[in-house]
Amino acid sequence: MLEEERKLSSVDIIVSQTDLDGFIIYANPIFYKIAGYSSAKLIGENHNIIRHPDMPKAIFKILWERLKNREDVYCFIKNRATNNRFYWVFAYIRPSFNKDGAARNYVSTRHAISNKARDIIEPLYKEMLTLEKSQGEEASEELFKNFMEQNRYKSQSDNEIMHNIQY
Repeated sequence: MLEEERKLSSVDIIVSQTDLDGFIIYANPIFYKIAGYSSAKLIGENHNIIRHPDMPKAIFKILWERLKNREDVYCFIKNRATNNRFYWVFAYIRPSFNKDGAARNYVSTRHAISNKARDIIEPLYKEMLTLEKSQGEEASEELFKNFMEQNRYKSQSDNEIMHNIQY
């Protein structure tokens, strides 16, 4: 059965919060609508409930390493929705901190992926997945790091590269 894509409009903003272990503690109505889940099915679940099998594991490894290092992350993610549907997003994920500086939770805001970004990212992720299956996650991660270096202008951060790919 072919999957059906759900497209976000230019004004849709998906927002969610997770605890430090990735369990969803808040989701806005757009998240429920696009993903097709009720609050009862989503709140309290690990965010990987929407992880699409087309997503390379290396992307999440890098994402979690950066979050655990108290860094913000921009990335592109293909998510799984209910009823054999999927959707692509450009995500901004950041840790929130208590007054004492301790990490409290993670907040993610997601927008529609641009056509430009999808044309670049989708083939990259397919190549990464192929590498993960044949040579492992480390090979996939190395491919991603090489991609980032090839797209870096001067001393751009990874987040700036992702932003430039989106826009």
